[in-house]
Amino acid sequence: MLDFDEGVLELQSLLEKADPRVLERGQQIFQKADFQEATQTKGRYRALLRGSAPYPYRTFIDLNQGIWGCTCLYDWGPVCKHVVALAFAILEAPEIFRKARTKTKKPPVLQGLLELSDDDLMELLWKLQEERPELLLEFAYSLVQREE
Repeated sequence: MLDFDEGVLELQSLLEKADPRVLERGQQIFQKADFQEATQTKGRYRALLRGSAPYPYRTFIDLNQGIWGCTCLYDWGPVCKHVVALAFAILEAPEIFRKARTKTKKPPVLQGLLELSDDDLMELLWKLQEERPELLLEFAYSLVQREE
């Protein structure tokens, strides 16, 4: 269980917002252990969950701010099945979460990227494809979904 009761109450409140079918599917996802990665830092839980897309969904719950989100396209209610699965994991299997490492390097700022030439941007994308192909695939899939 969580170290503080407020977090449990917050998660119970979140689960109450879910449609009953979404709640059931979220519990199934949790029970299937479709988590590829699960981290937590200071009340913020993140997970990569396998789903129907060719890439994992990025899901988070921030207990400090009372917010949650997912990269899936669900928009028929306030909570998707992936967020529900994450909430069940926090409540019932907190041991799956590892402490997130603090990044020592800061990512390049957007302004710096916007100033790159087209050739430099293309080279950056090719390097990204070599190093993190799943991230590029996730971006491409999301782009196509938004345009449909």
